[in-house]
Amino acid sequence: VDASGMLWVSDHANPGHLLRIDPATGLAVQSITINAANFGVSYLQNFSGLQIVTKAFALHGVTVPVGSLLVFTGQPNTDLVVAINPSTGAVITEGSTAAKLSLAVNYDLTAGVYDAASGKLFVTRTNGGSGTDIVAIDPATGAQLASSATGITLGNAGLAIEPATGHLWLGTQDLVAQVVEYQIGATGALTELRRVNLSNQGINQNEITGLSFDASGKLWVASTQGEVYKVSLA
Repeated sequence: VDASGMLWVSDHANPGHLLRIDPATGLAVQSITINAANFGVSYLQNFSGLQIVTKAFALHGVTVPVGSLLVFTGQPNTDLVVAINPSTGAVITEGSTAAKLSLAVNYDLTAGVYDAASGKLFVTRTNGGSGTDIVAIDPATGAQLASSATGITLGNAGLAIEPATGHLWLGTQDLVAQVVEYQIGATGALTELRRVNLSNQGINQNEITGLSFDASGKLWVASTQGEVYKVSLA
């Protein structure tokens, strides 16, 4: 969710697209085509995560401004994080250096997020490890800093940082209708705090595939059913 309340999603096509959606109508008002030059592949499908940057940081040594669109993809080998200008679809650059980071390990990520408080990237891991890990990564080098086993299958997943608490939230298709709240430790290790069941808010089809908090602190949940829900965590 961007600062104006518009929604960004990725589709399952080849070539794929990043779509800016008007939540009032459900219509796409902008489309950015995925290409191999920028993203390593021409599609993202469910091996992807999106985030609007709310605090400037450096990705692979390149400054990523507030409002940029951060794109995580587990399709290339190894996984890739790319920062783009959402207005133009162009990869952000400084001089001849692009804001593109190849991760040190091929995690086959299905979700990703940058945490401004810790200065770390977090991605889900479906290749290697315990098969249920959320991994903390250095945004300068792509090196792994910490890994936390969740015990949850992460084949379709979403990650988001709650602005009010700084906590990390996870949602997955495997959890049916639940989302999980984690506290982020100093090293990037995670401690589970609670789980919230969203089935009474219409999410009941094993469908969770993306998460994002808006400026008011409300959680939006992307669905494999082609829907996006605004939910309460109370």
